Amino acid sequence: MRFHTLKHFVFYAFFLLYGICCQAKVELLETTSIPSDLVSISITTSLTTGTNKGVLAVGERGHIVNWQSQNNYHQEISPVSLLLTDVIVLSNGNKLAIGHDGAIISSPKNTDIWHKLFDGFKLTQLKIALLEKQITLAKKIIENLTDEDEIEDASFTLEDLEFALEDAQNAENTGPNLPLLSVTQTKNSSIIVTGAYGTLLHSTDLGKTWQLSDDLLNNPDKYHLNSITSDNDRTYIVGEHGLAYTSQDNGNSWQSINTQYNGSLFGILSQKKSTNLITFGLKGNYFISSDQGKHWQHYVSENRATLLGGHIKENGDVVLVGHGGTIITLNINTPNKTSLIKHPSGSAFSAVTVMNEQLILVGQFGIVSLDNSVNNKGVTQ
Repeated sequence: MRFHTLKHFVFYAFFLLYGICCQAKVELLETTSIPSDLVSISITTSLTTGTNKGVLAVGERGHIVNWQSQNNYHQEISPVSLLLTDVIVLSNGNKLAIGHDGAIISSPKNTDIWHKLFDGFKLTQLKIALLEKQITLAKKIIENLTDEDEIEDASFTLEDLEFALEDAQNAENTGPNLPLLSVTQTKNSSIIVTGAYGTLLHSTDLGKTWQLSDDLLNNPDKYHLNSITSDNDRTYIVGEHGLAYTSQDNGNSWQSINTQYNGSLFGILSQKKSTNLITFGLKGNYFISSDQGKHWQHYVSENRATLLGGHIKENGDVVLVGHGGTIITLNINTPNKTSLIKHPSGSAFSAVTVMNEQLILVGQFGIVSLDNSVNNKGVTQ
């Protein structure tokens, strides 16, 4: 009798604690970010230029920083307190940021007021609707098959879809858990967002409504989609397991790109007015294409540090940043001539841009600036 009582207590305590954690997690989607004197030195994940106020950076706890210099910045208040992972300025001047638990937030042009457009609850509903549609289709396909091997393969696919649906339905009760990772705007002003487990969102009305487009990608294992960029009438995605895709119609259809690499890719850059691309990822691996992804040249940085972010100028000058304070500079047209330095902070840098002839870097220890003359310094490979 004591055993059963204790067992019931243990399970009650576990589920009570689990429920509290889930509730606290959900509340982060409804809680505005807290002003902090440490905002410029907190974990920062992404940044963008394009505003009249310098650099806009985002990071942990919903932090949004409008940054002009080390001593001149201010925090904008986010409607969520989750980790924000990417930020862009739209063609109409509005600002848009994305983050964990499916959060998408926006701020009108020339204001510091942010509001929530979308969250993981809505994402879960879209996932359930898409999975139910795919399951219905999979069952019809099986009904029309006669070959036993094809029936077996289709049955495995159906089983995977049913497991995924069960997970999505459970998420309705436990709270959203899918992080969004990267965002871009295409030439026709569509907004496309990528995320974990093959998540692909598309909006054609500047973020007012969203549709789920996971099924447009050949990604049966639901690998993470880590980075997206759009330029020169094309859009590109890279992710886990060397996955890469391109779209020539603003995200309405996608074609796979073969990078001949099986490791994770964390970023992709497209040179304006050019067919040049550079993508990068684990252990210093980076790849350059001069023909919009048809063929790739493989390179590895001297220190083999994982590369997380980058910036490319119109003239082809590239800066790549990553773990251990790594900063690599090169020109995409002469990729064998590279320069490597390590920032004294040893920070894991996640993103970089150029402003007023300075490199602005963000990462593990917040926002730092560096004279752009590093292009001519460092260790030559």
